[in-house]
Amino acid sequence: MRADGLEVPVSVWGAILGACRVHRNVEVGAVAAENVLAIEPNRSGTYLILAELYASVERLNEAERVLTRMKNSGVKKQPGCSWIEMNNGGCAFLSGDKSHLEFDVEARVEIVQPCWHSG
Repeated sequence: MRADGLEVPVSVWGAILGACRVHRNVEVGAVAAENVLAIEPNRSGTYLILAELYASVERLNEAERVLTRMKNSGVKKQPGCSWIEMNNGGCAFLSGDKSHLEFDVEARVEIVQPCWHSG
């Protein structure tokens, strides 16, 4: 896709892919994903969104093909991340992260426990 002779930025292709996921438009979504991957081949989210799009319309073979392509390309999913703010400071926790030793399990329970009782 071109606009007045200009290349379409990857952000536009990503937005198109996201809209295709919402509306289950596999044909346009596949084109958008291929354009994103042509520019940024290591973007794990593109593979995952495309696989999810195929799966949402029960095209499971294509979803598996996309995930296999991702694996064969050496692309790995970025871990999930959560933030917590305490005493005017913030701390990020990645999925499976054990590097924040100052926040042991009991401390995490003490932080969250008031939320459990607030209803």
